[in-house]
Amino acid sequence: MPLKTNQWLSKAAQTVSVVCHPVFIPLYAVWFYFKATPRYFISQNQKFLYLYLLIVAIIIPLLFFAVMLLTKSFSGYQLKKPKERLFFSVIMAVVYLIIFQKLTKYHQFIELYPFFLGIFLSILVLAFYNYFGQKPSIHAMALSGLLTFFMMWSYYIRVNILNYVTLCLMAVSIVSAARIYLKAHSLKDVARGIIIGVTMQFLAFYIVWLYY
Repeated sequence: MPLKTNQWLSKAAQTVSVVCHPVFIPLYAVWFYFKATPRYFISQNQKFLYLYLLIVAIIIPLLFFAVMLLTKSFSGYQLKKPKERLFFSVIMAVVYLIIFQKLTKYHQFIELYPFFLGIFLSILVLAFYNYFGQKPSIHAMALSGLLTFFMMWSYYIRVNILNYVTLCLMAVSIVSAARIYLKAHSLKDVARGIIIGVTMQFLAFYIVWLYY
């Protein structure tokens, strides 16, 4: 019985880790944003942003990752070597810098600026840690960043999105516990990921508030 329970818990932890994988978080954020914002958006613009994120933020990084695995440039999908994590972090930082610059050309999406700038800054900090052989949880970083974005966005535009905030808070808790249970990260790694995600979103809001 305990063995079956452990197998079930492992599968559940793996499932939530995949569903809440950092590569999908930006798409979730934009979907929630369009659902919760009181402003009207042209459907074509929404579809464009969805498609753009799907290609640039998900498909291209996954294809790159697959090529690196097939060519054995990466030792495995978990990127256990610090140099591998550092290299991929730099690549993802470039990806999100491109996305942020693209978004700034569409002023109707200005409320999303801090979220994507926050992701970019978070990945830069992550790369710094990777350089020194440490691996903060990217799952915890991404979800806590999303949680902070919703809280700050709700405060500034005076929109009650407590349901989304609660959902994100639950996701942060469950996924963090799953990463620790799977021994993918230590409690310290998860805590660092949360601190990075929260801090960089606050910084991004401050930067956007000053310059945009």
